[in-house]
Amino acid sequence: MICRIVLFRYTLRMLIKPKTLQFQNLTCVRDDRCLFADLSMTLPPGSLLRVAGPNGAGKTTLLRILSALHEPDSGTVQIGEVEDHLESRQEILYLGHKPQVCQDLSIMDNLMFLTEASQMKCAQAVQFVGLKGCEDSLVRELSQGQGRRCGLARLWCHEAPIWILDEPYTALDPWMVAILEDRINIHVGEGGVCVFTTHQNPTNLRFETLELARVS
Repeated sequence: MICRIVLFRYTLRMLIKPKTLQFQNLTCVRDDRCLFADLSMTLPPGSLLRVAGPNGAGKTTLLRILSALHEPDSGTVQIGEVEDHLESRQEILYLGHKPQVCQDLSIMDNLMFLTEASQMKCAQAVQFVGLKGCEDSLVRELSQGQGRRCGLARLWCHEAPIWILDEPYTALDPWMVAILEDRINIHVGEGGVCVFTTHQNPTNLRFETLELARVS
C-alpha cells in the first residue's frame, strides 16, 4: 500500500480553555524502590516541560500520574481550580509511547472514536500528519511510522488544554518531527500546557527540564 504524502505548512486554532497544571510533593514507590520523592511544580498556561532522566527513573510513571492513570503514594495533582484530579480527566490528552490505536479499525474510524471530533476535523488531522489518501486503511496495514502518525493525529482533533506525551518522537522521520514540533508550539502558544519525554534532542522547542534520578 502506498500513501501519498503532501508537504505543506498550516495554520490551526483550537478552542482550548487554558488551565494551570500543578503538582505538589509527589512521591512514588514501586517494588520497594522510590522512583521519585517530593516533586512539586506549577505549570501555568503556555508551559512546555520535558521530563528527563535515565531508564527506570520514573518518567513514564510520572506522566501517568499527571494523567490520572496512576495514583502517587503521596502528593497531589490539580488542574485549574478543580482539586479532584479525577474530575479533570477531560482536560487531559495523554499519548503513551505506543500509538494506542485499534489495529482492526481504519485511520478515520480510530480518530472519530478516540476523539469524538467531527469527520471534517479528523480528515484535516489525517492530512496534517501526511496520511491523506489512507483514511480508510486499516491500522494493521500501515508501517510503524504511519501507525505512529495515526496516533499523533489526535493532537489535531482534541481540544484538551493539557497534553501529556510519552516519547512522541518514536518512529518519526525528520519531516514529521518538524510537523509535530510545530503543533506543540501552536498548542503552547495558545495557552496550552505540554509535558513530554524524549530520548531525542528537540531543536525547535523552548522548554524547561525536570530531571529525574534514582532516589534509592
